[in-house]
Amino acid sequence: MMATNSNVPAAEPGVFGPRRRGTTNGRAPRLVDAQELWDIDDVASYLGVTKQTIYSWRTSGYGPAGFRVGKHLRWRAATVINWTVRLEENQ
Repeated sequence: MMATNSNVPAAEPGVFGPRRRGTTNGRAPRLVDAQELWDIDDVASYLGVTKQTIYSWRTSGYGPAGFRVGKHLRWRAATVINWTVRLEENQ
């Protein structure tokens, strides 16, 4: 039987988001808040596609639903992640 250390908090399940620009260690995933707003770079990074692909999907009605904040496109992290989960479930 394995001993546990009660002083160490248990790992909480989480959702990993895109790598942030400007970080020195781009390989480490980061936990995201579901209400966090992502820009097109974040969405493209998370999905592993180019920004142009995201723009093309938007004009054709495909992809996760985004919205405008002024002139800027934004996506809720939860929306993008749920969209990928639904894609996986439908296969």
